[in-house]
Amino acid sequence: MYGKEKQVSRRKKFVLENIQTDQKQKEKVLQNIAQAVEEKPYLYCPSGWEIFRGQIKYISRFCLAGQLLCLFLMIVLSGYFRWKGDNMLTYLGAASAAASCMSVFLILELNRSSTIGMLELEQSCYLNFKQVWCVKMILFGCLDILFFTVMIPGIAGSTSCGMFRAMVYLLVPFVVSSLMQLLVFTMLRNGKREYLQAGTAVGCSMASLIPLSAPEWYTMAYFGIWILMLAAFGICLAWEIRQLYHKLEEGELICWN
Repeated sequence: MYGKEKQVSRRKKFVLENIQTDQKQKEKVLQNIAQAVEEKPYLYCPSGWEIFRGQIKYISRFCLAGQLLCLFLMIVLSGYFRWKGDNMLTYLGAASAAASCMSVFLILELNRSSTIGMLELEQSCYLNFKQVWCVKMILFGCLDILFFTVMIPGIAGSTSCGMFRAMVYLLVPFVVSSLMQLLVFTMLRNGKREYLQAGTAVGCSMASLIPLSAPEWYTMAYFGIWILMLAAFGICLAWEIRQLYHKLEEGELICWN
């Protein structure tokens, strides 16, 4: 009996008394919680600058430094040619060769991003690789625009052609080289294709010097041909970029590499 009474007394120690609650205060707290839940933003839409700033850290420092170095060297070379007082062909030849090689670092950067396992890693880390690639193209494209902004006025001021003609003369080798490198990038599997891309850029750079052997190609009589070439290759480049984005969206590049 004594053991049972002791056990009952122990059980009584754990019996809690009913706590009186204020129903009005309880309803007020619940209303505050419901209001906080309704005001909580479930969908966050970052601004363009926030997206750019968040994705830029995934860009290779080597490719970015190489692009900036090419831009710096062309500025120095342009100043040197102007100081020497060279003729129109020297300006156009050097600028055309440089324009053909300007996109090589962007293609190498895209090639690095599409190496074996890289796209899978980015996808497994919930990275939006379409955003990453778009930021890369925008950044390197801005550097290309800066290159043309520096070179075109210098060529137009030191030669007989105007700003528009100088722009067309430089854009044609740039667009052709970019298209050829992008074709190599999209048509070949991953491996040693970066060497073929660099070789394609060098080949296009050498091909851009061919018109120098016939100076009449830089006269107004042949300017319409330059316009047609720029339009044709520009359309092809835009179509190739669209196809690349479609492959990214469908996941074809992940399976291909």
